[in-house]
Amino acid sequence: MKKKINVSCSVFTGTSNDHMELRDFEVEIEGEATVLNVLEDLYKRCDADFAFYSFCRQGLCGGCLVDVNGKRVMACKTLAEDNMTILPVLE
Repeated sequence: MKKKINVSCSVFTGTSNDHMELRDFEVEIEGEATVLNVLEDLYKRCDADFAFYSFCRQGLCGGCLVDVNGKRVMACKTLAEDNMTILPVLE
């Protein structure tokens, strides 16, 4: 079953980390979508300037590490939820 969720994501608007802004998006997800599924959907349908990294999609490499609502999580293993804020891990 499909449902719509609201997501806030940071988007870099310049060439350095200090040029970042939060943008709000509405995303349609199906079933148990992960944060990585949401990021992929945002890239494909909403904002071609949107960038993120993922590799193994199995929770092994840690390449998809992001901050979701103040917690560091692997985007490929974390279920998407309504009203989540996704930020990059910059350290």
